Amino acid sequence: MEENESLSPAKKTGIDYAVKLAYTAADKSDIKNKRDVIYSLVCFGCMFDDSFAADPDPIVRKYDCLSYPEPQKLDLYELANTLIALEPIAADTKKELCAMWYMAFAYVILSESPHSDEIYDRLCETLQTREVFSDVLKSRYSVYIPATTEELKAQNAPAALIGWYAPYIDFCAERDESGVTNETNECKRLLAAGNFNEALLRSEKLLAAFPDDEQIAITDIAARVSLSGATNSTSRTALLRETLDLIDEYVQTAKGQYFKYYRGLTLLGLMDTAGARKEFNKCLEADPKFELAALMIKGMDKFKE
Repeated sequence: MEENESLSPAKKTGIDYAVKLAYTAADKSDIKNKRDVIYSLVCFGCMFDDSFAADPDPIVRKYDCLSYPEPQKLDLYELANTLIALEPIAADTKKELCAMWYMAFAYVILSESPHSDEIYDRLCETLQTREVFSDVLKSRYSVYIPATTEELKAQNAPAALIGWYAPYIDFCAERDESGVTNETNECKRLLAAGNFNEALLRSEKLLAAFPDDEQIAITDIAARVSLSGATNSTSRTALLRETLDLIDEYVQTAKGQYFKYYRGLTLLGLMDTAGARKEFNKCLEADPKFELAALMIKGMDKFKE
């Protein structure tokens, strides 16, 4: 559940992956200035981690990028523009490259690199699209993008960075016909895929920003309950008690039966079978067709026999 503190900032935020993905794409492309582009990527990576030069990637060594004569260094806006225009590369690589460099470009903005408005407008046209935003949302690294522009303002982020992220943040907050946001649906997808840690990280971020959103809360609770089965007994008990406290913030006023159902599951995990049965029965009293609760009671009865 906790981030690995031993990871460098570049690996935590995806810069490491974005740079190495770009190395490979540039290597396989038909651009003529590969050595310059790869060297420029090394320089960008070194803004976060000296190992990009101290322990260079095989592709960096292939083009002898760190030897004399020194390659020409592209400015960062030009570098990003060059990368997303690389051809020919596989369609899947292209999609991933655009998603990763939409995120990486935030750090280009923060670097206050000199640039032309024409290149910036070209980057916006290519990267600020619904297709790219959808791919960004599916990336594990997008959890580092704040959930609201208000959060960015509270961090004293520059206006340029807020302007870059705002369309993506709006995309994440769009709701489907059931009133569920795109980013909450991504949490649900992660849960269905069994990526419980990632689902929890993302839902925790969203819940901090939108504490009144029951869909986010139930997703966060589902991730916690799912994770509890993979922890040791001490950690499991602590996690389940925290989860129970979270459920109790919503269960009295929540619509539907899911908060009661997860309260039952949490109590069951804490070995309170009587309390769990009580919650499942409450679900059925309110909605006799709520099958999840009925199945849990049936399972408990069978186990008791």
